[in-house]
Formats: sequence, structure tokens, C-alpha cells
Amino acid sequence: MDRIKYNINQSIFKAGDPPDKMYLLVKGKVGIFLPLNDTKNPNFIIEENELFGEMGVIENQSRMATARCLEDSEILSITKKEFDERVNASDVFVKGSLNALSYRLRQVEKKMK
Repeated sequence: MDRIKYNINQSIFKAGDPPDKMYLLVKGKVGIFLPLNDTKNPNFIIEENELFGEMGVIENQSRMATARCLEDSEILSITKKEFDERVNASDVFVKGSLNALSYRLRQVEKKMK
């Protein structure tokens, strides 16, 4: 697990990037920008103590959005490998639930395009 400080307007990941990490916002604010959003206003705002970047890690699919700091931020991250090890050590229902929820959210996003 890593703890990293990011500056305002710094990207954490971009749409199309490989899903190498999952994040927990410790301090600050992060904006999530969907690919068709070319404004300065994020589609979603991540607040302190919220996870993000999980869908790509869970499904092993490219990032479907860009995450950029809206203010100076401090973020914890775990690698996909660390996450997979934790999930694989859990119950079959936990693994299945994560996959189902992530898949369904991605399908909703595709329908909205």
C-alpha cells in the first residue's frame, strides 16, 4: 500500500489507462471526468474516505474515466495484485458480488453513451 500526495489539477489516471491500482482518498477532492466531458466540471466528485478506480481493477478493464485532483490531495493506493490477493482470500459470495456490481455499473455507463 502506498500513500501519495497529489497537487491540484494533477491526474491520477486517464480514460484508457490500464487498471493497475485502486485508490482511497484520505484528504482533498478528486473529480471523475467521463470521456465525453471536456469541461472543467467533473461528472462525479470523490470526497474524503471514498474509494475510486475500483471498477477497472475488479473487471481488469481499461479505465473508463479520468481522475483528476480538484485540490491538493493525499491518496492511499493498492495494486491490482494486492487487491486480487485480498479478494481471492475472501468468500465466493464476496468475489461474485464485486464482479456483478462492477459489470452492471459498466453496462449502465455504456447505455448512457
